Amino acid sequence: MASKIVVGYDGAERSGKALDRAIDEAREEHAKLVVVAVAEMPLNPEGPQNFGTLDDSPARMIPLVEPPELEPILAAAKERIEAAGLTGEYTWAAGDPANEIVEAAKDRRAKLIVIGSHHHSLFARILGPDVATQVKRDAGCDVIVAE
Repeated sequence: MASKIVVGYDGAERSGKALDRAIDEAREEHAKLVVVAVAEMPLNPEGPQNFGTLDDSPARMIPLVEPPELEPILAAAKERIEAAGLTGEYTWAAGDPANEIVEAAKDRRAKLIVIGSHHHSLFARILGPDVATQVKRDAGCDVIVAE
């Protein structure tokens, strides 16, 4: 079984650099690429959805479908990967980007995660760690932050 490399991709320039680095790593290691696009949401959309009700009625679960804005992002990643002569798996998640990228890597037993760097302002750093810091802390595998 080939090793797997997970790359977080949102279509931004920094994630494009991460995708390029992941392509290079996949070639070198003969690994399979797994591209993860995340729709950032403050609450877990797969959790109970009965918040705000006045009674204890059972939670009504809304089916989770791919947000339309992620389709072109994943298509662009696929185009770049196929142009490089590689194949990949393209998936999406909804929730906290760092958590979803780490979970995708754990689910696939990835040996490496590649993500783009993002330089935050002082105010943003006060609010909490960035995605790269969280992924590096929680990954359980090697992490490359592409500059």
